Amino acid sequence: MNKDNIIKNQSVVPVKPLYVVTGATGSMGRVISKRLVAQDKAVILACRDIYKGSKLAKELKETTSNSDITVMHLDLSSFARVKAFVAELSELNRPVAALINNSAVLTRRRKTSVDGYEYTIQVNFLSTVLLSMLMVPMFQEKGGRIVMTTSLMRNFTSLPYEFPAVNNFVPLTTFAQSKLALTLFSIYMSTTLRTRHVTVNCADPGLINAGMLTLSHWFDKLRDHVGQTLIHNPEDGAIAAMRALESSDTGFIFKGLDRQVKTSSLLKNREVFIKLCNDTMRIIKSEMPS
Repeated sequence: MNKDNIIKNQSVVPVKPLYVVTGATGSMGRVISKRLVAQDKAVILACRDIYKGSKLAKELKETTSNSDITVMHLDLSSFARVKAFVAELSELNRPVAALINNSAVLTRRRKTSVDGYEYTIQVNFLSTVLLSMLMVPMFQEKGGRIVMTTSLMRNFTSLPYEFPAVNNFVPLTTFAQSKLALTLFSIYMSTTLRTRHVTVNCADPGLINAGMLTLSHWFDKLRDHVGQTLIHNPEDGAIAAMRALESSDTGFIFKGLDRQVKTSSLLKNREVFIKLCNDTMRIIKSEMPS
């Protein structure tokens, strides 16, 4: 058999596109990652705590036949660290199928990020948007999926005129504003990225009984306000994210087993929406390659 025939008979294993999960070691991030790994997807566990990420990767590899799991450090509290993550990811030279923006923080006290923004707003909104925009060129040729994890708390707030600046820090209010901003901005992204065959949807898991809230003294007040029936476990909460990920629709908020609404239904004040998009893109463009 000559060399040409040998080459023809060799099977070429296609490179699997990557599924990037931020906040992968969190309660819902773990569930999403486990479900993707069980589907034999190539998964990037993007997390701030590499030790926890490595422990989760080891667990997933031991409980499944899927070994295509990579742990990467991602710190959304800094634009520079977001860009470092994207640069490291690009070095893998593999197409991306989806980005699941699951990471979020709810801080008890006001903190300022190294970039000068309120910490919660930086992590939950600005850096999440920057990460999403930087990764668009990395999506596979047939397109990709971006999922933004939102929160029902967006329904209990409005965006101040000075946003993304924060003058009066109230933990739950600031968290809610970050999630409202992310949800509204996804409307802009779903519209502008449609021609690139990238879908942008939001996932609303409901109120999750997870560490972010159970460790805080606000949880009981919040539970009393929205009702015990809205409290879900991470497994139930992840349903919305998986539906958003698997859908070919764009510009929707997925809310569970069979519920979805157009994200544009949230638009109450078009002037505020336009200002949010303009101010956000001004910040993001200053951090992106020309």
